[in-house]
Parts: sequence; C-alpha cells; structure tokens
Amino acid sequence: MRTIVIAAALLAGVTCTASQAAPPPRFTSDAVWHQDIRLQRPHANSRTMISTLAGLGGFGFGRMQIDFGLQIVHAVPGAPTRSIVGFPTTGDYYSPDCEPVGSTMPVPANAAIEAQPGLACDNNNEDCHLLVVQGNRLYEAYRANASGAGGLQAQCLAVWKLDQRYAADNRGEHCTSADAAGFPIAPLLFNADEVYAAMQVANGDLGHAIRFILPNARMASRPGGVKVYVHPASHAGGPSGPANSVPYGSRLRLRANFPVASYPPAARVILRTLQRYGMVLADGGNVALTAESDRYTTHKWDEIGIDSRIFDQAVPGSPVRVQDFEVMRTGPQIVETYECVRNAEPDSPSAPANLVAGITDIDPRQALRVSLQWSSGAARVDVYRNGAHVTTLDNTGRYSGLARDTPGSWTVCNADTMLCTAAVTPSATAPVGLRRTAPPVAAARARTVPAAVRPGSDGARRGSPTAPH
Repeated sequence: MRTIVIAAALLAGVTCTASQAAPPPRFTSDAVWHQDIRLQRPHANSRTMISTLAGLGGFGFGRMQIDFGLQIVHAVPGAPTRSIVGFPTTGDYYSPDCEPVGSTMPVPANAAIEAQPGLACDNNNEDCHLLVVQGNRLYEAYRANASGAGGLQAQCLAVWKLDQRYAADNRGEHCTSADAAGFPIAPLLFNADEVYAAMQVANGDLGHAIRFILPNARMASRPGGVKVYVHPASHAGGPSGPANSVPYGSRLRLRANFPVASYPPAARVILRTLQRYGMVLADGGNVALTAESDRYTTHKWDEIGIDSRIFDQAVPGSPVRVQDFEVMRTGPQIVETYECVRNAEPDSPSAPANLVAGITDIDPRQALRVSLQWSSGAARVDVYRNGAHVTTLDNTGRYSGLARDTPGSWTVCNADTMLCTAAVTPSATAPVGLRRTAPPVAAARARTVPAAVRPGSDGARRGSPTAPH
C-alpha cells in the first residue's frame, strides 16, 4: 500500500513510502506506446518487408531471445546527483539531441548500470545504459560510467516527462536519445512484477508496446548508404540492410492466430501483449527483446517461468519467428540527416485545484459514499484518503468512492508527484444516513507540497558503441 503522511508542522506536507517494488515507469494512457493495434491494418508492404527480413536471418541469432541486462533504478527525492561528463570527449557528446554536458541526474547509492553490479561500466565497448526514474521524470544515460565522486561519463542523457504526451517525433525530428531510434527505453521494457500481475487477470496483457532490436545489417536503408526511419522513431542509428526490409522505428504485431495457449502462463502474457500492442524497433543488436532485470523487483523471472530462450525452446513445434509478425502502418519513411531539431519542452501540468468533497449517499453496507470534484491537474492523478493511496485514475475532475466509519481526509495529487491539493474533509450538518442530497462541501486551493514522493544473460548490444547512434 502506498501512503502519504500529513505533517502537521508543514500543514499537510506530504511524504510517500512504498512497501513493495515500484512499478515500471509509464507514460499517460494516451501515449502512442499504449495504443491497442489489434484492429489496425498492416502496412501495404508488410509481407515483402517480413519476407526480406526472414531471408536475412530474421531476429539476431535467428531466434526471439530475451536480454535481462537493463535495470530501472527508482530514486527518492533528495537522492544524490551526478553531473554529466561528455564521453569520450565533450565534442563526441550527442548534442543538441541530448541534455547539455554538465546537466545533473539523480543517481542513488544502489544504482546499477546495465548488466553491472554498480556504476562502473566498460563504456568503450558496451552500451552501459543507466535508467533512473524520480517522480514523473525519467533519466536515461547511454555509455554511462561513474567519474569520480560526483561525475557520470555519458554520450547522451535524455530526460523524459512521464506526465506529458509527446509529438509524433518524440523529442525532435532526427534526434536520438539513449536509444538509437530516439525512443524512451524504460517504458518499453517489461519486468517480472508486471508480468506476474497480468497473470492474475484472465487474458491479461501488459498494456504497452515492447522494445525490440535487430542487427543493423537487417534493417532497411536505401542505395548509397542512405539511412531511413519511420515514426514513432525520430532517428536511425546505423541501418545498412536492403531497402525492402524493416526500417528503424517499425511497429510489428504478432499474428492473431499464433498458438498462444501452447505456451506457459507468463509467456502468454507477453505474447498477448505482442498481439495487442506490438513491439517497436528501437536499436541495433542481436538479442531481440529487452526485459528489466529482476534485481529490484519483488517477483523473479525464474519464479514465473521466463528465461531468455522461452520463445524458441519452450514449444519446439511453434517457436516465435519473424514470419509470425506483421509490420504496421506508422507513416512514411524519413531520410536521416542527423541534423537534430529539438522540440520545445512540453510545459508541466499545474497542480489539481479547487478540490471540493461531499457525502452524497450512504451505502447499504453502512459505508459513506464520498464524491470529489476538482479542476486542473495532470492527465493522471492519485487519490489519497487519510494519507493512504486509494487509486490512480485518468483525470476527469471527478471521483466517487466509499469510506467506512468516517469520511476521512482526502487529497488529490498529480500522479507520482507531490503537486497536490490540501487535504479536505467532507462536512455534514445532519445525519448523512437519512438523506441522499449532498451536504455542504469543503474547498481548498491547490498548492505544491515540497515534500518527498513515494520511492518507489546475454546483452543487447548496438554492435559498436562508436557506430552512429
């Protein structure tokens, strides 16, 4: 259970704690990554692209394997920070695509770079991604390595606002990120906790597209070495395959009649996700799918029955092959110029405001029905009662729920932040169990609370960190 603690000395200042592993960072429900693509028509050239890719060998190593090397670190407010040091040199840093050299990012003491136990990584030869989420900000560094007590070498730091909806070209056309396609990384991973949770739901899925990679020599390019990509990518790394193959940024959907039921329960969750939300081509490398390490999760991969070879070994008669996918229509090919034009940063949403609360009914089970109304706020909000997290929901400006015994004290915050209203207690001037009309309500102006938020194998390689990102 998530809780917030109201500090009397701060007049409803808020501190968040977590008793279980934090969920993976996700964008708002209207983000492109959360689009259900089951009813969409495939690209007109899907069969040709898939046939070409299959003829080149399909997935890297010829199989749909999973890499478990990436790690998502959840930083509490006040976590130590490090300043970005351009790597290999300041002149080699990806600018203006990435945040300026000298920018800071939170790096907790327990942070670990991709496939490493800590912050030391051979960034001359490895991707060395460092993924850190703090509140509604996601920090993703490429070719990271600790430098002294307060520095962090990196060739790119990309910062994403999880409460914002980005344009079709993400952070800007021809702009890379910590991923070659210009994608965010962490929101496209899957971890053992969310797979386990989906296993508890009939026909459950993960609700978002999954990141995948291919060898650069199997991705589409044009004669003369011209690089191309399609949205939702905003950049192409180093594709060098034939023009009829799959381009950077492509979204692939698993065929609807794939024998999902033949696989173990956890694998079915991932396969249903590939049928409903697909997978997006993010980078160059050999190990197709990328999942989060179970270092920080409550549930473990071996516990739920997932290993790196489950999709080519668990059901020998029906391995998952490139030929089982369709390429979706996501827009025309864009010729890569490597001339990044950054989009303006989206404004952060204001805090929820003008919260009012009323007792609107009494439930037959003798529970009070409390209704909340407010204005403004982010696309998703958290609702709290007596400091305990009640729910996270799309922001419609309204909520109705039951409260036993007493109405309690209610607060609404932008999801995963401490941009909150002050606490409001529904008032009543007569016995509420005898009427159905709403009593007088209490109102409070929104404010920003300056307190803590709740804390929350084989490596997938780009081929060479020195290749075009």
